[in-house]
Amino acid sequence: MKKWTYIILAAVLALAISGSVLVQAATTSFLVSASVPFATGASIVASRVNSSTNAFTPVSGTNLSFDPLAFDGVNGIYVPDHYFAIDVGAIGGAGTPDIVVTYTEGTNPNSPGKGLGWHASATFVRIEGTKEIPLTAHGPRKLLKDLAGEHITIAETVGGFFRMYLGINTGDANTPVGGVPFTNGDRAGAYNGTLVITATVA
Repeated sequence: MKKWTYIILAAVLALAISGSVLVQAATTSFLVSASVPFATGASIVASRVNSSTNAFTPVSGTNLSFDPLAFDGVNGIYVPDHYFAIDVGAIGGAGTPDIVVTYTEGTNPNSPGKGLGWHASATFVRIEGTKEIPLTAHGPRKLLKDLAGEHITIAETVGGFFRMYLGINTGDANTPVGGVPFTNGDRAGAYNGTLVITATVA
């Protein structure tokens, strides 16, 4: 009889110990976090793009020359074998630049006629991975002469980075109204202008 009493007491004690363990269970909350660094500045990089292969070659310095222009006898116009792409984005961390683009006409052998600002145009896109999304608020293309404080907002490029293509007009359907190609009707000589891009990261 005593043996059974000991067995029952042991079972009760085991249940009591088990119950006390459950009563002493602990709960802890952990804060899980990660910090993305703020951008330290903006990057403005120009590349020369081969018209036949679309291969990009970084431009050293700030001279974006379309030379040499070759005469296209079929269409009666002068064209280069390349165009330019200018990429603008944040560096050193996360952020999206607010961008302003302005062009000022320079040397113009045609003066008072049409200078480089009428013979060249710009296209504005947002790059997301391998996709190019046109920034329609800036038209399919704009003549360089019409870039006077052209504002590309943060909302237009967030989620990617800004790219501006620069090319010589060929007179095709994509040439902006008022734009013209270089022809034998233009005066010989060097045409130029200054393109200023200001990027402020927010």
